Amino acid sequence: MFGQNYFINAFLYAFVVQKRFIQLTSEETITLQEGMKNGIAHLFRKRCHCLILSSEGYEVKDLAQVLGVSPVTIYGWLNRWEEKGVVGLRDLPGRGRKPILTLADFAQVKERVQENAQQLRLARVRIKEELERDFSEKTLRRYIKI
Repeated sequence: MFGQNYFINAFLYAFVVQKRFIQLTSEETITLQEGMKNGIAHLFRKRCHCLILSSEGYEVKDLAQVLGVSPVTIYGWLNRWEEKGVVGLRDLPGRGRKPILTLADFAQVKERVQENAQQLRLARVRIKEELERDFSEKTLRRYIKI
């Protein structure tokens, strides 16, 4: 009658309804305020804002609603803060699409492009055969600019 997802959701709900707050020192508050104002990544600024609000007494469910994320996400941010501090709030490496042409391919690509400087299409075909990876001429042009 009840599937596995029902029990997982029930467990998560029981986990989420606990009240949890972060206590910050004045130095930590200043650091998070600086991160919220000057951080490059949007999610990093959002995480800093979350921790500041949590230290001001906002509950997890309210933080989730205000920030547009699930309560489980808020708990993850709080755990990362407690384990690693500000470094834990940064985005982890490995997110996003991986590059088709890497820095390890640079010498080979450069050589083929120099051989066929006036015929980039021909260079692309040869590189594609050698590396056994498909990419567009536009990708090759962007890569050459590195």
